[in-house]
Amino acid sequence: MSQRRHARIHLPPLSPRDALTVVAVLERAIAAIGRAHGQEMREERATRQREARARRHGVTIYNLDVDPDADF
Repeated sequence: MSQRRHARIHLPPLSPRDALTVVAVLERAIAAIGRAHGQEMREERATRQREARARRHGVTIYNLDVDPDADF
């Protein structure tokens, strides 16, 4: 099994005050990203979930927008 790469931030030991400052900065960054790209991120997450569900069920769906019964 291969390990998935993931983001990692190495921080030096922080005082409680510095830790709260880092948390506040990260919360503001997350909120800004959500405001700028929220709808697109929700759509991407939904697409990834549909693709993962299809893989679990052994079905490959190439175009999720096409009606599978349209040809019949």
